[in-house]
Amino acid sequence: MRKKYIYLLFGLIILLVFSIGYSMSKSFFNKAPLVENGFIDLSDWDFSKDGNVKLDGYWEFYPNELLSPSDINDEVALHKFYINTPGLWRNQISNDVIADKGIGTYRVKIKINKSVLMYGIKTTHIRSANKIFVNGKEIGQRGNPKPSFEEGYFSDIQRTVACFKPEGDTLDIIVQVANLDYFSGGIIQSVFFGDYEKILDYYIIFIVLDIANILILGIFGVYYIGIYLKNIKQKKFLYIGSVCIIYAFISSMVNERIFNKIFSFISYFGILKIKIALISLSIYLVLLLIRQYGNDFITRKNTKIAKYIIFASIFTVLITPMEFMELFENIIDTINILICVLVAFSIMKAIYHKRYGGLGKKATILLFCGVIAALTQYCIFVLYYCSIIKSNVIPFITYFVFLLVVLVIILKQHINAYNKVQAINSDLISLDKLRNEFLISTSHEFKTPLHGIINIAQTILNKNDRNTAKVDENLAYIISTTTRLSSLVNDIIDFQSIQNEDLKVNKKAFDINGVVQAVFDILAYMRKNEEIQLINSVPIGEYYVYTDENRFKQILFNLIVNSLKYTENGFIKIKAEIVEKNYINITIEDTGIGIHEKYHDEIFERNIDIDKNVFNGIFPSGLGLSISKLLASRIGGELYLKWSEPDKGSIFVVKMPKANEDSDVIRQELNIKNNITTSRSDEKLNTNIFCEPTENKSNGQKLKILLVDDDVCNIKVLQEIFYDSDYETLVAYNGVSALELIKKHKDISIVLLDVMMPGLSGYDVCKRIREEYKLFELPILLLTVRSTPDDIALGFEAGANDFLTKPFNFMELKARVTTLQKMRIAVKEALKMETVFLQSQIRPHFLYNALSVIVSLCYRDGKKAGELLGELSKYLRFTFDIDPYNSFISLKEEISFVRSYVKLEKARFGERLEFEFDIDEECLQNTIPALVIQPLVENSIRHGLVKRISGGIVKISIKKSDYYIKIVIQDDGIGIDSEKLKGLLDDSISINSGLKNVNKRLINEYGHGIIIESKVGQGTTSTINIPLKLNI
Repeated sequence: MRKKYIYLLFGLIILLVFSIGYSMSKSFFNKAPLVENGFIDLSDWDFSKDGNVKLDGYWEFYPNELLSPSDINDEVALHKFYINTPGLWRNQISNDVIADKGIGTYRVKIKINKSVLMYGIKTTHIRSANKIFVNGKEIGQRGNPKPSFEEGYFSDIQRTVACFKPEGDTLDIIVQVANLDYFSGGIIQSVFFGDYEKILDYYIIFIVLDIANILILGIFGVYYIGIYLKNIKQKKFLYIGSVCIIYAFISSMVNERIFNKIFSFISYFGILKIKIALISLSIYLVLLLIRQYGNDFITRKNTKIAKYIIFASIFTVLITPMEFMELFENIIDTINILICVLVAFSIMKAIYHKRYGGLGKKATILLFCGVIAALTQYCIFVLYYCSIIKSNVIPFITYFVFLLVVLVIILKQHINAYNKVQAINSDLISLDKLRNEFLISTSHEFKTPLHGIINIAQTILNKNDRNTAKVDENLAYIISTTTRLSSLVNDIIDFQSIQNEDLKVNKKAFDINGVVQAVFDILAYMRKNEEIQLINSVPIGEYYVYTDENRFKQILFNLIVNSLKYTENGFIKIKAEIVEKNYINITIEDTGIGIHEKYHDEIFERNIDIDKNVFNGIFPSGLGLSISKLLASRIGGELYLKWSEPDKGSIFVVKMPKANEDSDVIRQELNIKNNITTSRSDEKLNTNIFCEPTENKSNGQKLKILLVDDDVCNIKVLQEIFYDSDYETLVAYNGVSALELIKKHKDISIVLLDVMMPGLSGYDVCKRIREEYKLFELPILLLTVRSTPDDIALGFEAGANDFLTKPFNFMELKARVTTLQKMRIAVKEALKMETVFLQSQIRPHFLYNALSVIVSLCYRDGKKAGELLGELSKYLRFTFDIDPYNSFISLKEEISFVRSYVKLEKARFGERLEFEFDIDEECLQNTIPALVIQPLVENSIRHGLVKRISGGIVKISIKKSDYYIKIVIQDDGIGIDSEKLKGLLDDSISINSGLKNVNKRLINEYGHGIIIESKVGQGTTSTINIPLKLNI
């Protein structure tokens, strides 16, 4: 989009420049009558409205005479011609009459009106000396027009601007012209006539434009050269800057000839030579500029040829006498035009053959247009100074277009360079990020085996009873782990060697079976359980390949590790078959999670980002499958994915060259050496050196700890750390299994959770656990290799209690686990104490109300008071029996309390209170926190019914559903307005502390409190849902 705007702006600028040029060429000189036979009638011309007039047409011309006004009036014996002016006299009169170097007199009569008080005249180019008369009076002179040098002739082609007052209605203008030193003479360009103010305005405007043009070119030239001095390798700035400065000098020598005015001591012909030399030099600099964009436009050879020709012509111009100047000027013009034509043709040819050098197609087309503009400019200048073209506006527009084209090309290159730098910068940032991730992941690949080795070795040292079998098992684990670590190092080294193209390959013939069996033996510990079978279906002595044995073993190692990583159960089978006579296909088949079809072409790329729920495709280091594919191709084979489907498995194929006929001898030697007599085809590898059962059987009451990690090595290390501790370990190899175990075992005390796992990550598992369990109910300790602030923050946001960075010290791990357990127990004790405290707040509240009722009855009904004292005694006996550390009672006991309270309240309020009980008998043996129903009944009585004169009814309903026991206390009292209802359970408002205490106890115990619904005048309903699964 940005490029489109740039080209649009470029087009608008060119259109604007041409429009200005065209308007300038027309604004001062509207269509005026032409001079005919030395006369022009301007009596009807309105100079104030229509502007100045070009005195173009056929003037009277008197060859070989410099006539004064008095001489010219005597037309006797004068040879008079009518020649087209402006124009060279030699093109219109034969050389027999007047030579190129000669003298002559021009005359024109103008009929005017007297509306203009002051007329003006301006010459453009009269070659080479002139004197102007109007009505017999001299008004201007340039040089000294004389018939010979001896008589004082000298040339000056500066422009003349003169004014005069009209006398009568006719003006007689006579122009004496002498040219003795240039090869052509005459009035070369138009003579302008009009109101003096208009003539003067025209002159000043073009002076200002010339100065502005020179300054702009000069500033740009200095600017470009300044850029070059800052970076001398960018020579294009030197060339374009030099061209701008040269054009500034050339511009000062034409039009109003400011250079001639400043350096008046230099002769006209000296200035002419300088101008021609500068034009030739500018063409050579343009060639060098174009060369900067590549050899497709101008070859080095052609540039050298042009250099010799141009500098030879410059030298010739500077030393050539004026009498030979005509010949050499024409030759130089022809050479310069020819060079421009050849350059344009060369660029056009490059475009045709789609060779764009360092520019690109659009920029090359722009360059071609610029060269055409420069060629047009030069040709028009030549025609202009030969009086064939009457205006010099177009040449200056064309060279401006050329410079603008070059500027746009440079700007485009810089934009492209900037974009390229930005792209490279982005790539570098990505590579830097990639490098950091690679280092982190690779360090994880190193840390995991290392921390396993360290902790296993430490457990061996710390154990007092050195069980030989257990020690041997742990030492075998250490050996296998170091082998895995060595393989990872080999991957990195080989990858670097491949990058540097110096991978050394040692090919030989060997039996595939032996390599497969060796890899299986090494990786036996990586099986997550005995259900994963490692099957070597390659017969001994049947399949020999000719390749690098170590690299082949490395490829198999990576593929089998990858299969083990993503296989929960089933098998990993390796078999071989001969294909294409000279090759053997070794297939690795697994029953793992499989790979989605859209990733089949990407799994061998390094650092791809594939959804981990489908398949990682690479090791965390980014080298696994990608380095295997590279190695396979380097040792003469091929690695590819033959088949894979999600949740079904994958088949990888390693294609290797078959050993030649000599392998029969090798086969025999190997059989004798190893004394192989039986085949182990289709043998299942059932060793279970490192694989622990998913759940350890506990002896006595042990706290259960859940270990979650997709790496068998890490699980092994954690099991060893907690082997002789007070914990029973449960093992899960992925997030889904972990959640299932938590659902199955409600008594898990702590979870040790790895962050980086396929499928559900550790963060996701942590969030799922927190949906069911609070921080203190089930502590989670995250185990991670990444310990940046962002990673730590993400873990805590997911709901983790603590984190530990791998590799960790086993004593630190034990200490953190112990701390989390103590925290869990301490929080539970604190909640129990808070429950006791809240419960104690309720008891006095009830006692005060009950005693006040009994006291009031003692004066009126002693028998009734005695009965109520019995109910109160019964109530207090139950409450004192409640264990403060296990403040749960059966619903039957809670209802008994409520009935006692109801009797006390009925004794106080009489028939105004009615009670209904609707209780499911199956619920009565379930337990609830003590004293949660009575405060709700009390609230209905005190704040709902007694405020009504007629009283009301309280309904108590207890029903059992599949998941909850639903307790509902409903009254038909005065109800509660919405504003008061919002703050009823708000701790910040100090009213109705009984309800708040009950609500807080329920929230602490179940995570949710009382649900209160009420409408003014219709009563209040309070609901409590007691989860069945948490009843004890």
